[in-house]
Amino acid sequence: MAQSMEHIADIGIQVSGYTLQELFKNSLREMAQILKEGCCDTIDHYDCSMRIVISSNDTTCLLIDFLSDVLALSYIQKTLFCHVYFSELSATKVDAQLYGIWFDQFDEEIKGVTYHEAAISRNAQGCLETNIIFDL
Repeated sequence: MAQSMEHIADIGIQVSGYTLQELFKNSLREMAQILKEGCCDTIDHYDCSMRIVISSNDTTCLLIDFLSDVLALSYIQKTLFCHVYFSELSATKVDAQLYGIWFDQFDEEIKGVTYHEAAISRNAQGCLETNIIFDL
């Protein structure tokens, strides 16, 4: 009789920014870095643009929901989103325009963005920071 074994792989990042916009932008770029290493560093044009609107109960949930929705769009559109412009960004709502480039294949597959260890807080230098765990 065979015994099933689960293998859970994940990668964690620590992201910071002096403003909420910086924190969200840096989180987006770090997720893109996992999907396709170094790709956002060499972009000179964008292939597509998509609007995303999300509401959530608090800022931490909003960030995780934002990244989760962008991740889903990345796989659906086969696009690596490297830049975002915020029409609105508050503690509970994001209205943003995503800019990305098309890709056939990513370096790493991210299955999901978890709420585990995510908690936005201000550090001693006044910078917002959080940990984000991605399920691979």
